[in-house]
Amino acid sequence: MLILYTPIMTYAQEDDSKEIALGRKVAEQVERTWERVTDPTITARLNMILTHFRPHLERDLPYEVRAIKDDEIPNAFSLPGGIVYFTTGMIQLAESDSELAGVMAHELAHTEKKHVMIQVARNQKLSLLGLGIIVATGGQAAAVLLTNVAQVAIMNSYSRDLEEEADMVGLDLLIKAGYPPSAMITLLERLAEEELKRPYFEPGIYQSHPKLKDRIAYLKSTIMTKGLALNRKEVLGLLRVEVTEEDNFCLLAIDEEVILKLKSNPDTVAVLTHMAAGLNKALKLELEPYEVRIINVGEESFFCVGPDRIISQKDLPAGAPSLEEIRDKILLALEKARQKHTFTNFIR
Repeated sequence: MLILYTPIMTYAQEDDSKEIALGRKVAEQVERTWERVTDPTITARLNMILTHFRPHLERDLPYEVRAIKDDEIPNAFSLPGGIVYFTTGMIQLAESDSELAGVMAHELAHTEKKHVMIQVARNQKLSLLGLGIIVATGGQAAAVLLTNVAQVAIMNSYSRDLEEEADMVGLDLLIKAGYPPSAMITLLERLAEEELKRPYFEPGIYQSHPKLKDRIAYLKSTIMTKGLALNRKEVLGLLRVEVTEEDNFCLLAIDEEVILKLKSNPDTVAVLTHMAAGLNKALKLELEPYEVRIINVGEESFFCVGPDRIISQKDLPAGAPSLEEIRDKILLALEKARQKHTFTNFIR
């Protein structure tokens, strides 16, 4: 005899299905308030970033990322069940996919740890089980619950412990997904800079406690404790050193500012290519000016960045400027890069 049966849904699956349904209802409210962005370039960009996180997410949810139209406030928020929203203001503020990934990691962590549900339960003085019963039974209580869920999610009104957990879990997700950990720092620094410039600036996703400076400090400390480099230029696309040839000249430039321009020949190309490799490795936004220096070893002079020797005076091609002139131009390029991300000057 053939016995047909339907697998019994586990409690965890039941809870997830209720959470997903709740999130879908809140999403309807969100999209009645904000216009959903359907630009394929934006949606493809966000989905590509999400793809990097999927293998590292523990919960079996239908995760998706959506964009909504709000150019004024840089915000992102996650709903129960796996929907993450980015405002166009946040997408415009981010300097790179890595920075968007840093924000996305934070929001995915909120969902992974059920933070919206936990915060709403705390606000209503309920257990998660009690919250689930309200969702299941519907009625006026469920309608009020929908409003509370939307408020917690959109306003990011989490308690300090939940925000810190989202930062720490999000940082781990970011690293596992292959993004530079500094991406979680640089966008926070830009928001902190806006706060300094404009006292009434609304930082959206980061408007609640802990404060931006505190968040930057403990994320930086965690990155360093993990033995990882805090390398902002990788995220911001600054201090890019390139060697090009143009009209019989070989040029070494930093962020398109020419540092050296010499008559092109195989030896010159080889020397400048070697210099570029050393500078790309050694130059960082976090450098102090005194770390860009010239040292003398015996009768030989070396141009150094941090602990790295980049080139000696005797190895420079004929017609090249002195090491002192090269140092001055590189210090100017470093300062110009730092001016594009000025909060580096406040928090190292």
